[in-house]
Amino acid sequence: MEGFEVLQKSGIVGYAIFFLSVLALAVVIEKLLTLRLKRLIPKEDLKLLLDFFRQGNLGDAVELCKRRKSFLSLIVLDTIKNLGEPTKENFLHAFEVSARRRFMELERGMPLLATTAAVSPLLGLLGTVLGMVKIFGVLTGGGAIGSPQELSAGIAEALLTTILGLVVAIPAVVMYNIFNKKLDKIAAEVEAAGVLLANNFKGLK
Repeated sequence: MEGFEVLQKSGIVGYAIFFLSVLALAVVIEKLLTLRLKRLIPKEDLKLLLDFFRQGNLGDAVELCKRRKSFLSLIVLDTIKNLGEPTKENFLHAFEVSARRRFMELERGMPLLATTAAVSPLLGLLGTVLGMVKIFGVLTGGGAIGSPQELSAGIAEALLTTILGLVVAIPAVVMYNIFNKKLDKIAAEVEAAGVLLANNFKGLK
């Protein structure tokens, strides 16, 4: 059975599940490209920033952040801009605020993935119920046997929507959990980098 034929037989609920699957796939691809620790927190950038901070050379640190534009460098750039008095406490507070704001960008799309994982099976169940309603409608209107074609359509809708819902939901749950683990690891690494930078910033108390 071709994919388009499956969608046709699964009815409007099947199209809704397919639409959700397309959105979820876009989120998965985007997260696979962006949630890479080495790309977000390059060790070379951290090492250079530490050297500049030990020397108290904020100018070169700012230029590096503008040039590299990694996740870490953008956080540090925002932190320096909002630092105020150069104390360790101010740095850590500004770093935390900037990291939290930037981290929200990394989490973009995760609610959609979670919604897809939760809603797809429910839509599949809804399609099953609607298919059963069609079957009973045919039986009621067409005698004991009813129209074979209409019965077949109702059965197909009932079964296919359940299958589609599960086929979409299972990968969505798996990828959501994988990305959550990645985000937790990234958050821990960013926090560790912030503390390390603050402790090596010349002139901080």
